[in-house]
Amino acid sequence: MKIKLLLVLFLSLFIVGSVNAAQEKKVVRVAISNQNFSKYDYQNIKLSSSDYIKIVDMSQSLEIDTIEPQKIIEVVMENSLYNIYVDNKLKYEKLNGPLLFSSNKELEIVELNRKGIPAKYKGMIELCHSKNKIMFNVINIIDMQNYLRGVVSNEMPISFGLEALKAQSVAARNYATNAQINPNYDVVDSTASQVYYGANSYRDVADMAVAQTQGIYALYDENPITALYFSTSSGITDDWDDVFNNGVYSGKHPYLKAKYDLDNKPVKTDKEAKDFYSKKDNGLDINSPKFRWSIEFDRKELENTLHTTLQQQSKLGYVTPNYDGDIKLEGLKEIKILNRTQSGKVTELEIIAKSGSYKIKNQLAIRRTFKKNNSMLFSTNFYVEPSKKDEEISPDSEDNSGLTKLFDFSSDEKYPISFKFIGGGFGHGVGMSQYGAYNLAKQGKKYPEILKYYYSDIKISTMPKKVEYSEYNMNSKTEFYYEPEVYKDVYLLINNTRNVSEFPFRINDNQFLETRDIANKKVLKINITQYLKKGVNVVDFQSLTRDNRGKYIIYRVEFQ
Repeated sequence: MKIKLLLVLFLSLFIVGSVNAAQEKKVVRVAISNQNFSKYDYQNIKLSSSDYIKIVDMSQSLEIDTIEPQKIIEVVMENSLYNIYVDNKLKYEKLNGPLLFSSNKELEIVELNRKGIPAKYKGMIELCHSKNKIMFNVINIIDMQNYLRGVVSNEMPISFGLEALKAQSVAARNYATNAQINPNYDVVDSTASQVYYGANSYRDVADMAVAQTQGIYALYDENPITALYFSTSSGITDDWDDVFNNGVYSGKHPYLKAKYDLDNKPVKTDKEAKDFYSKKDNGLDINSPKFRWSIEFDRKELENTLHTTLQQQSKLGYVTPNYDGDIKLEGLKEIKILNRTQSGKVTELEIIAKSGSYKIKNQLAIRRTFKKNNSMLFSTNFYVEPSKKDEEISPDSEDNSGLTKLFDFSSDEKYPISFKFIGGGFGHGVGMSQYGAYNLAKQGKKYPEILKYYYSDIKISTMPKKVEYSEYNMNSKTEFYYEPEVYKDVYLLINNTRNVSEFPFRINDNQFLETRDIANKKVLKINITQYLKKGVNVVDFQSLTRDNRGKYIIYRVEFQ
């Protein structure tokens, strides 16, 4: 088949990608935490499987044993070396490791539960020294698709439906692709990264969402975006710069811009916040139980809480002046809002008390400062309502029974008896709202529309890949899932700024070998919709010929 049948459009000004193609991550390394997600360093662990388990000592690149099904393998670290017990009998000692365990069936971490069910994992389990060298990390090494199956059903309720779950799948794939939080692992299995509960948490509809977004990413400027997401929007999401300008996520994020549901306007003042959070129908997330909320603190209760939390946040550098607890905070008078984002999110406030005043910056630090029943605030999209003063009643009046409930007259000053936080939303408020995605899906929006609503100016695309000369004739293959019901057109984009003379490729069973007649173009945009089928499709570029050594092209598939 000749390429002329395929070629629809040249765009000489179309920019396909930079010369440094982003890398598609096929395998994810996930650190597995303990039962309450409080640590990732272990002294010992037990493993089992319903099939044989192979054990490899990677320091020797040697398979040291194959353990029978249902046996309990316990690994204990002593003096930075690994000892292996099988059914309580010592079998190997003083191994250097790392140790790698694999099975044809899921590997179970004995005595670890997720959602009340034994924790089981596809892929392999690696044990490697943690930072302190005297303990080890437990790492699940797993392919991207199976990793996402263990994430999507836990990050979003499966009742949200297929299109919302597809949007979640792409966001989670993007997140995992960009992540590497430790030299030993890319992500952890808790909310510190993405919630991942392994094979026992797979659900059919979430599996379908992962499968039907295979190979698909959200790109900005040819790179996978950092696809932040959260539970519930208050009706406005926020700019990354306004919330995370303290370096939590490095780099620029122009695709993380404020989104206004239902033509809402910026919320900047306390009055605007009160008006905004008093309404219960001004956002996409009205189904969420956290769309609007209120939490009330007794003043004495809050003073005791602040005595602890201000010390904690001071150690992290978020409180000015530093609060060391030597002079206990007493006589809380006012919580004064100093700065709000576009959504009304509080990013700086001042606690004013008889014993002193303290400023707190950072929305997460503020959430952690005002804890109730050991739980932090749902968000910092709030206004504060202290108990109201009643100027007509004084301590000397005959009937002050109502007054004593509102104010404390133990000193010369009046202090509110309580402080009520009234607000909306749940989470940091940047990127995709999960409840918002749910409601957009209910309106009939497909997952690309949901992603483009929350992430500005993105492309729905496969990952850019580089094609070079290879002595071993190694092809560059891209696999992706295509749904004709979702996309109008699909394009193959090729960057040939290095003047490659020919670049034969295949789309499914269609071979395109005669490419010299188009190779004189620097950039190409080719409509390939007619060559695609519903389901998994393959675009396969041959390695470049010897006369193109030192050159390369970059290609990707874009969905429109």
